[in-house]
This record gives sequence, structure tokens and C-alpha cells, in this order.
Amino acid sequence: MSAPVAELLLLLGAISETLDGLDIAVCVFDEQDRTLLWNRAFLRLFPEHARELRHGEPYHCNLRRFYQGRLSDEEMPFIERYIEEGIQRHRQQQRPFSFEHAGTKIKVSSLPLSGIGRIRIWRRDSDEAAGEIEPAIPGLSRAGDGFRDDAALFGHLADSILVTGPDERVAWTNEAFQIMYRLHDAETAIGQTFESIYKRAWRGLSSDDKSRFEAGLAVLSDNLRFVGAPFELPLPNRRWTRITHQRSPDGKVFSTHVDITMLKLQQEELRAAERKASTTNALLEATLERMQQGVMMVNSDRIVEVCNKRAIELLGLPESLMNSKPSFEAVLAYQWSTNEFRHTSDSLKDFIKAGGITDQPQCYDRKRPDGRVIEVQSVPIAGGGVLRTYTDITERRRVEERIRHVARHDSLTSLANRDVFLEHLAEAFRTPDAPTSAPFAVHYIDLDRFKPINDCHGHGVGDKVLTIVAERMRCAARGKDVVARMGGDEFAILQYDVGHLDAALGLAARVLASISEPMEVESLRLQVGASIGIARFPGPATDVDSLLRNADAAMYAAKSSPGESIRAHR
Repeated sequence: MSAPVAELLLLLGAISETLDGLDIAVCVFDEQDRTLLWNRAFLRLFPEHARELRHGEPYHCNLRRFYQGRLSDEEMPFIERYIEEGIQRHRQQQRPFSFEHAGTKIKVSSLPLSGIGRIRIWRRDSDEAAGEIEPAIPGLSRAGDGFRDDAALFGHLADSILVTGPDERVAWTNEAFQIMYRLHDAETAIGQTFESIYKRAWRGLSSDDKSRFEAGLAVLSDNLRFVGAPFELPLPNRRWTRITHQRSPDGKVFSTHVDITMLKLQQEELRAAERKASTTNALLEATLERMQQGVMMVNSDRIVEVCNKRAIELLGLPESLMNSKPSFEAVLAYQWSTNEFRHTSDSLKDFIKAGGITDQPQCYDRKRPDGRVIEVQSVPIAGGGVLRTYTDITERRRVEERIRHVARHDSLTSLANRDVFLEHLAEAFRTPDAPTSAPFAVHYIDLDRFKPINDCHGHGVGDKVLTIVAERMRCAARGKDVVARMGGDEFAILQYDVGHLDAALGLAARVLASISEPMEVESLRLQVGASIGIARFPGPATDVDSLLRNADAAMYAAKSSPGESIRAHR
């Protein structure tokens, strides 16, 4: 296998593991339709492969297992025809299509990979529900928006952050983004597409830059169609950026733009040094010492031939040990003695105990005892041994976690948003025998006397009232119950383990009493109330929509009945 192909497979492995966190399944095949790599989401989506799939397995074996669990007795005689048609679709597919498997609607895309073969990507198809999702973060660019609190956290990050709306136009950027793309201020970017900003950054380019600009524009055009896969773009003055983006349920895209100019230059220098390694060892060592990544090379005899200062610093290794060209076993023995792997998963510990080196490209993250998160990438060396790099990705992980939180929570109250609430409710219906799911109740809550407060005292006071009410609801509910803001002054609670109606009525009474307590906001003594509708399962409702309608109807019945604030649907 050539070095570029090995590097590409390593990158594909890292991407597939990233997509696994988004529950997106990936499988890569070579030009002979043999399996090269896959992620855990693929096995979750197609459990029939869990104990069977192996590296190098032909695609027709994959299809045979798929159809054996899918075809009826009448269809089974035609399985060979189905397999052959499936192979042809695999080789010729150009557009995504949807199908149903094991009761789940799935969308699959397939793309050829030059020099590799083909990659197939599957995800659960949620297009039908997209129209029901309300925006979790409306109007990011408006002053006073709840997102500004979160934006303040992103504003001072060294990495560039960009948020685009469902219309693919810029809603917000931080200062680092404005500097990277040579923008005067944030307002210059608001309302523009990222493609137009990228073109603007290249204004006045020289003839030498034209080819880099055209190549970057082609890469951008290809990748804007597939949100999720990281990609790299050239910038003027020989700069580079790596872009990682994630779409939230309401259509907004949160992306980080990391300046990788130094990394690209270092990669170029390292490649040049490797070509001249026989006569330029001094240059190679100097390059390694300037790299921001830790580098370790273990030869075929498992001796550590190279270990730069960055690797020693990142791993907390003694310089005296590493300067002695130790065996890899001696390095591992030192790490075990210092409890280096205390935060490492059991499966990874088992791998390290077995020797810690594989003959396949590998990438994984692990947390060090000092709290830093290290990305470890390994590429096998022809003839034996491995080249391993170590990268501190602690800050990247923090940003990714914050982006995920913003995409799934209400920006003002930090409660779960409507989409997350519906996910939990749908899961409760899908697993009615689970101990946390049967029986359960939905409380639909609409605030009373909130609109006059908002109208008389302004949205600032109104937002603080909503925040206080949300915290009171969170305290009244149990830890495993789901409290969500559904929009405006409407909230909902998914209450588990409701063995009797009295349990639901008890929670509703606690929530009502807590909400109705007077509150002090900006020297104002304010008070709101609430109307609460309850719908239980099992009961008349048979699905998510009907249960929500019943709870909503009960809430409006309580609101229209004088002296009654809680009503359970019968």
C-alpha cells in the first residue's frame, strides 16, 4: 500500500469515528469491493454484521447476510439476483436513496474514492419530521438574542467560529474568523454566503495564487453539499485552514476554521526530510523539534528510533529514558508505573497490554492524567515498525462539546429544546418495556400572566422571568425526567415511572406551586401562574403526536376553567 493511500485511509478512519458520534454509519471498500474499514454506528444500524464482518471481506458476503435476514421464504430463491443487483448499485450509485430496514427508514449515499475504491454512508432518515422542528436559536444576528451568551464564549477562542442559518447565509462570526478572512468587522459578513466571503478573501490575488484559489473553490463547492466531513482550504499568502462543521436540527451550521498553516508547512518539510533522510539526518531532527505535534518512530525491532521534544512533553516521559533509544516495552512499562492510562477505556488498555502496535493504520483519543486529551495516530512502516503522532486536541474537544450543547439546548434557559424532548418521547414509545419508559406522562405547561410582564417591562425582564421559571421546573422534577422549553412561554416535562395518575398530579402540583411563588427581578416583585395539561401512557394515545395533542388539549381545558390550573386527559 502506498504512503498516500495509507494516509488517506488513516484520515478516513478518523472521519468515520467522528461521524460515529453523530450516529452516522460508514463503511469503506477497495476497488475489488472488499471491506477496508467501518465504524460502530454501521454495526448498530446493521446488527446482523456485528460478529461477522472482517477486514477484506467481499461486499457480496455483506449483502448475503443483509438479505438473509430480510427476505421472505418466497423471495429467498432469488437471493443471488438480489446480491448481484446490490453490487451493481454499489458500483454505480451517484445519488442518495432511502430504504427501510428492521423498521427504520435509512438514507444511504455512496461516492468513489480515487486510489481507494468507494465509501458508503448511512443515516437514519428524519426528513419527514423536519417540518415539525421549531428553531432552537432564532435569529442569531439580533441584539439581545439568547445566543449572545454562548457567542461570548466563542468570541475569544483562538480558532475561528462561523454560524450560518438554514439559508446558508452568515448569522454570526467571532473576531478570529474576521481576521482569517480579512473582514473589517462582523457586519461585513452577516447575510453573506461563506463562498462569497472566501472569494472576497482572494481579491487582488497574483497570477501565482490563481491556481490555489481555483483549487480551493472547487474543494469548497464539493464540500458545501456534505455538511459533517472535515476538509482543508488554501488561503492567500500560502495559508491553510481546516474546516469542521455540524448542522443542528433547525438547519443552522456551526463550523470551526482552524489555521493549519504551520502544520501544512511542517508536513511539507517532513516529507522533504524523509526523501533525503539518508544524507540529511540533521535537517530531519531540526524539523521534528519544530513540530507542534509529538512524533515517535518505532522500528521493526520495537526500538524507539525517534522521539521529538513535543512527544516527550505531551506524554510526560523522562528525557533520559527517551534519549537512550529504549524499547517500546520500556516506554510502556514507565507509563504503567505512573498510572498514565487511568482514564483509558478497558478495550484500549487491553490493546496496550498486548503490545500497543498494530499493522493497520489507527487513530484514537485518550485522556491523560493531567486532563489533556491526546489524539494518537499510527501509520505502519513498510518492513515493520510504526510512525506515531501525538496531538493535543483538548481545546478542540471543548469547542465541539459546546457546539453540541448549543445545538440541542434552549439558548436562554439551557433546558432541552423541542427536538431533544421529542427524541426522548419517541424513544419512550419505542422501548415501552424499559424500566425508565413505562409507564410515563407528558405535562404541557403554558405560563399565565407572562405576556403583560413582557409587554410592560420589556424582553430583558421577560427573559429573566423565563430563566427563573425554567430553574424552578428543573428543581421540581426528578433528575431522570426531561424538562424542555417548547417555544415562547410554553414548556413540557416528560415524567417517567408514573404508576398511577396521582404521581403525575403530584408533580404538576409541585411545579405549579414553585412557578407561582413571587420573584424579584430588577427590583420588581413579579408573579406568574401556569396552566398544566397531563396525558399518560399507556392510555388513549398510541403515538407521540396523539399524546402531545391530548396533553395540549388538557392544558387548554384547564386554562378555560376558572379556578382550575391542572387538568389530566381522560
